[in-house]
Amino acid sequence: MELHIVGRHVEVTDRFRSHVDDKIAKITQFDAKAQDLHVTMSRHHARKGLIGSDRVEITLVCPGHTYRAESDGEDKYGAFDLAFGHLIDQMRKNKDKHKVHRGGNHRPLSIHEASAHAFREVDIEPASADVIERVATGPTRIVPTVDRAS
Repeated sequence: MELHIVGRHVEVTDRFRSHVDDKIAKITQFDAKAQDLHVTMSRHHARKGLIGSDRVEITLVCPGHTYRAESDGEDKYGAFDLAFGHLIDQMRKNKDKHKVHRGGNHRPLSIHEASAHAFREVDIEPASADVIERVATGPTRIVPTVDRAS
């Protein structure tokens, strides 16, 4: 996974980079195929001499899904921890959505498993993968059916 940390109007310190590296190990628990993690920090200056707040935006790109979270805080570490918590919640919710929660099965049946059982009941043997490949690529000729009722 590639990590991109960008600071806008704020310096990205080595301490902050190591803080982010420690936290991102948790991402692989929910999606091992994560590709890119973009962390953008910015400082919003308050008016009349008051101290501004830090804003952290996190974007995680995974195959088939993009997660995004942002948060404001008094310092960049607190803002990052809040945004990272929101990001992990999104990933947990997405992973839980794809899980089968009933019957003790922890994964859905594949098409092969479901069709093999159904074909046994009607005495039909499914075509092998080689036959399907030959038909799809063209060496096996497909004979069209002719409607003779017309």
